[in-house]
Order: sequence, then C-alpha cells, then structure tokens
Amino acid sequence: ILRGAAPTASVLSYESLVHAVARAGSVTVDEKRKSKTTHMVLLEIIKEEGLLTPYRGWFPVISSLCCSNFVYFYTFNSLKAVWVKGQRSTTGKDLVVGFVAGVVNVLLQSRPPGPRLRLQVHATMPG
Repeated sequence: ILRGAAPTASVLSYESLVHAVARAGSVTVDEKRKSKTTHMVLLEIIKEEGLLTPYRGWFPVISSLCCSNFVYFYTFNSLKAVWVKGQRSTTGKDLVVGFVAGVVNVLLQSRPPGPRLRLQVHATMPG
C-alpha cells in the first residue's frame, strides 16, 4: 500500500496507478538483492552466472511458438478455404476466421494442468 494512502484504496484508484507506474521501472529478484532497475539486475545476474544466462530455456519457448504458429496457420487457411469457397474474401470474414483459428490454437496448445502439476510437485520433493 502507498504511504499515506487509505488501506481500502481501490485497485483502480489514482494512487494505485501512480504506485504501479513507479514500480514498473524497478524489480526485486530475491531477498538478497536490493530493489534495482531491470537493467541493473540483468547486468548483475550476467556477471554472477554468465553471459548465456538470459537465454536459458529459449529452446522450449521457440519450440512451443513454432507449434502454435503451425496450428494457427493451418487452421486459419483451412477454415478460410472451407468458408470462402471461391468467393471473394473480405476483411470481416478474415477477422472471424482469425478469431476462430486463435481459439482453436489456444484449445489445442493448452494441456490439462494435472500432468504438469504432478511433474512440478515431483521435482520439488526431496530425495
């Protein structure tokens, strides 16, 4: 809560906005680090852990992005081919097909949290 602000201040209040904007330029990474700018924290992490540290985990992210783009592209073009069928495509039709393709993409890319949760719990268990 902001200093001097009422504890029941609304989330959408001016004070909350000012606080959020003020905090946007700084970040706290862990208990040992002081609140610093994002740039300073990144430089400190690179100094401590190496130059390639910011790129850890890039392969799973890129793989997921490629799969997502593949699903979206082929869903969009398949739906458009079925719906348009030789007619002239319009912006409105493209927007609707794009929306449906995006929904299909999210539904196909989302997996139930059960297996992921079990893996996370298993990974954090001692032994």
